[in-house]
Amino acid sequence: MQKGIDNKSEYFGIIAPLVTPLLEDESLDEMSFIKIINYCIDGGVHGVFTMGTSGEGMNVTRKVWKRAIEVSVKEVNNRVPLYCGVIDPCTSQVIENIKEVQQIGVKTMVVTPAFYFQNTCQNEIIRHFEKVCNSTNSQIVIYNIPSTTHVNILPETITELAKIDNVIAYKDSCGNWEQVQRDLFLLEDSNISLLNGAEELCSVSMIFGAQGCVPGLANFFPRLFVDLYNAGLNKDIKLSYELQKQVWDIRKALSVGKSWISAMKYISYKLCLSSDKASSPIEPLTDKDRKTIDIIIERHI
Repeated sequence: MQKGIDNKSEYFGIIAPLVTPLLEDESLDEMSFIKIINYCIDGGVHGVFTMGTSGEGMNVTRKVWKRAIEVSVKEVNNRVPLYCGVIDPCTSQVIENIKEVQQIGVKTMVVTPAFYFQNTCQNEIIRHFEKVCNSTNSQIVIYNIPSTTHVNILPETITELAKIDNVIAYKDSCGNWEQVQRDLFLLEDSNISLLNGAEELCSVSMIFGAQGCVPGLANFFPRLFVDLYNAGLNKDIKLSYELQKQVWDIRKALSVGKSWISAMKYISYKLCLSSDKASSPIEPLTDKDRKTIDIIIERHI
């Protein structure tokens, strides 16, 4: 990492965590993926994030994972910052992933805590990130998503990790406003960007000073989230309220059916961006589920 870079000013805004369009055999639908990338960038997002949770990064094959990254690098072409998920269950595998995507041209890596073998303490989280960061000169975004890793990076822990030179941002998807507040307060004087990962906290986190938000629905409603970001940046409480209310209504679609991934994929299909194919073994929507989502989405298109 270059010395003197202000990461809070460099890594900001609405970052779309790209969905990964799949064909029926679960190979990458490259044409649809390119369409989604450009739809998001044309919609004004400040960055895109490939192979994250919304992108089913841990569910797709290794071939799809690598090819999606290759397509992302080529298609984004430095128009906006590209964040790349190198998520894996243990430290050594993450380091191998970083080395592999560096060869593709990726500069900014997104890393969760180790998982599968459950973390026994916060020290294991610190040890994991220290080893990952010391293995590379790449920029590292630390990603807290307790719903999938089953461990929560505490605000005091990220405050310690923020001291590592090549940690440039923190994506907190805990969905807990009290914790996000503590993140904001404790990281106030640090040189890392705080990116909220929970759509329901998007407007309030912006108003309180978060540098950005990584909302899955920005795949489909990029302008709405960019407007929300700008309203928060301008401390326009009334407009922030109205825009967050729209987000709240759209988010009802994600609770339809058994899996929010299937709901996301169907919204992509509904907006003619891709098919609604989700990775195995994710439960598909029923016809009733689809009709319910239709009603919700049609209010906003």
